Amino acid sequence: MHIVHIIEPMEHGVFVWVVDMANRLVNDGYKVTVIYSIREHTPPNWRDMFDDKVDLVHVQMSRGIDPVQNGKALVGLIKNLKRLQPDIIHTHSSIGGFLARAAGFVLRKNNRLLYTSHAIHYPLIEAPLKRGLYKALEHVGYWLGGTIVACGKEEYEIILKDITKGNSKRLIRISNGIDTTQLTPKDYSKKNQKVKVGVVGRISLQKAPWVFADVVRKVNAKRDDVEFVWIGGGEKEDVDNLESAGVTVTGMLDRKDALALVPSLDIYFQTSAYEGLSLALLEAQASGIPAVVTKIPGNDEVVQHGETGFVGENEEVLQQHLEELIDSESLRIKLGEKSKEHTEAYFSLSVMADQYKARYAEMAKL
Repeated sequence: MHIVHIIEPMEHGVFVWVVDMANRLVNDGYKVTVIYSIREHTPPNWRDMFDDKVDLVHVQMSRGIDPVQNGKALVGLIKNLKRLQPDIIHTHSSIGGFLARAAGFVLRKNNRLLYTSHAIHYPLIEAPLKRGLYKALEHVGYWLGGTIVACGKEEYEIILKDITKGNSKRLIRISNGIDTTQLTPKDYSKKNQKVKVGVVGRISLQKAPWVFADVVRKVNAKRDDVEFVWIGGGEKEDVDNLESAGVTVTGMLDRKDALALVPSLDIYFQTSAYEGLSLALLEAQASGIPAVVTKIPGNDEVVQHGETGFVGENEEVLQQHLEELIDSESLRIKLGEKSKEHTEAYFSLSVMADQYKARYAEMAKL
């Protein structure tokens, strides 16, 4: 069976998801082609991350609303899909998802198309015009056809209410999964001089770094037994704000180096404004690190409140839970061990891949 993945955001979680899934599929005997775009922060070694058996085709899509660039991209997608004649088209994120569904509509192939959104974020766009435009794209994309895949239960409910208007015929939920074989479990016998609190990811609007910085300032004003680190990089203004609060910012690292730092954390602290189902959070939980996270769709599905970490509704609650874990090594170990068990049981790459493969097989019969 030939699967074509179409991805515009070749960076961060979505990119890692496609790499892991593509590599898993080719090693399970599938033929896989990835149609991709390059972004400013695409890892320089991105080709090396894909298995040699994965075919790669470049079609440059714009990350925003760019009619000229995306018009050219649509033509490129149509030409390549017509040439490749895949059994299944699997597309990812807003822009790539819209363009792929438009191409599939032209080629009459959307009965064999899956669109994984990886986070429906238009409700959090502040500018009304831009928010309305992105919501309209989701509506038009749904009308064009294909099956939407929500990667979390709350994301499923948002799409069901806002986009499909209660119709679940072309909407399914498959939770994200991670390749736990790439992770190093935390060694609780190794002690940091200070309790180490951190997060992994690009410093961006999605991650709400100002909330992270505010909580750090409040904690550091009361105590000096905590070390804060942000494993990633971003715009200078955001980096400066974090560093002025007392956060060590590593700058952008390749995936291998970033994963190597995760087991050194004692607490994973994620203040995201929105997520689909965060792969970085899953990786931390699977490594045995308790988490304190914002109460948003996805986070409260990964983190079992009081069992694998804590979910907080606002900065004050986040800080309370964070200090509760800082103060208790035994609680950190207890929740960390439980987080590892829970993630391996429900969010492994094997579990996710098996669900997608079953869906591929079902759609290929259409």
